[in-house]
Amino acid sequence: MAPHGEERAIQKNYWIEHSADLTVESMMLDSRASDLDKEEKPEVLSLLPPFEGKSILELGAGIGRFTGELAKKAGQVLAVDFIESVIKKNESINGHFKNVSYMCADVTSPDMQILPESVDIIFSNWLLMYLSDNEVENLAVRMMKWLRVGGYIFFRESCFHQSGDCKRKSNPTHYREPRFYTKVFKDCHMQNGSGTSFELSLTGFKCIGAYVRNKKNQNQAMILFSHSTIICWIWQKVRSTDDRAFQQFLDNVQYSCSGILRYERVFGEGFVSTGGIDTTKEFVAKLELKPGEKVLDVGCGIGGGDFFMAKNFDVEVVGIDLSVNMVSLALERAIGCKCSVEFEVADCTKKMYPDDTFDVIYSRDTILHIQDKPALFRSFFKWLKPGGRVLISDYCKSAGLPSADFSKYINQRGYDLHDIEAYGQMLKDAGFAEVIAEDRTDQFVNVLKRELDVIEKDKATFIQEFSEKDYSEIVDGWKAKLKRSIAGEQRWGLFIAKKI
Repeated sequence: MAPHGEERAIQKNYWIEHSADLTVESMMLDSRASDLDKEEKPEVLSLLPPFEGKSILELGAGIGRFTGELAKKAGQVLAVDFIESVIKKNESINGHFKNVSYMCADVTSPDMQILPESVDIIFSNWLLMYLSDNEVENLAVRMMKWLRVGGYIFFRESCFHQSGDCKRKSNPTHYREPRFYTKVFKDCHMQNGSGTSFELSLTGFKCIGAYVRNKKNQNQAMILFSHSTIICWIWQKVRSTDDRAFQQFLDNVQYSCSGILRYERVFGEGFVSTGGIDTTKEFVAKLELKPGEKVLDVGCGIGGGDFFMAKNFDVEVVGIDLSVNMVSLALERAIGCKCSVEFEVADCTKKMYPDDTFDVIYSRDTILHIQDKPALFRSFFKWLKPGGRVLISDYCKSAGLPSADFSKYINQRGYDLHDIEAYGQMLKDAGFAEVIAEDRTDQFVNVLKRELDVIEKDKATFIQEFSEKDYSEIVDGWKAKLKRSIAGEQRWGLFIAKKI
């Protein structure tokens, strides 16, 4: 890593070279920038929190691709860029907006002074990848100070590899893994003068769909997007006492990165749900997917099922999961995938989609976490097009009260389990027709036995890859599930329904 002064000089020279033309193509470093701009700009703007009348700080504003769009609704916009010719071009384009001011400044410089808690939204677009790791960390802290409580930070970056097709003599850009940015901003904490603590809460984390679609549709010669993933984050400054316990439980306990990889070792590459690729093939076949259909995967995990559907049936898949770690790993697995799959960290109970958006809603062993299933199923019904299908596999229980041991397990995990008939009835009550509610517990038992057998035979390798503790937890957990399922207490249901 270059020293701070050298890093800034390298980046400044790089952008002086590539901003000589002051065009959209030079700013996006891509020959097809004009077409991409038309598709991705509305998408990016749609992801922002409401900003009518708000104070916006736009960092790395460039020639103003977004400045004018922000100015149309914002109360005031401060557009910042460190190349003087670029910020002057922005002013010449957007100077007719009287609520925009312009600043030529390097965001890493202490000379750039923004008043504490003076901004509602901080917007940056392809900026952090031109900063060193240390500069990103320092800027994240400064952003948090500038932001009002309840305010938002939005940033979008190219991850993993180069995105644009512009030829470059050298490229000092930092194409990082998404989890670097997630960790830096998640670790930001501060206190005000009265001792109240604040942190940044992740409210949005997804790949930009315009680039996913472009990657899918490009010909073989155009590989520029097959190696890079364009990802955006939305953070909100909140008091540290605000309750986000469930997401923290998922990411720190049940679905820590090592925990996810441990599950994947059992279920098979790309999967963290019962039966892995085998049950996925069986269940997806029941959907009779057609090319061009749009699928929502609720609780997408690390994306194995989504890649399978998109590659084999030429459908567009949107995968959502509440676990940041799951989506981070899914995004990593999407590198080089020439199919239409996009991922987002989202709470399915709070997410809103327009009516009649999807042809299929698919969910594997996830809705057991949701307490208000009737409300979720009503949302599913609205989100599906007429003729749309839903397929769900989920943990269930036998009718009646569970035993003390099973109750303890349910409560520890925070599950909400129902018997299979009641589960199917909830789908009917939400408006679905042709509801099939199948007890697949025998299949569940057979799959558990096979998975347990593989792990026990491969004990030494498993322990070498993880630990003896991990091995014991998996084996003990599988044996406990087997015991409950064979006794008839824990059930596994498959549910298929249609919106007529």
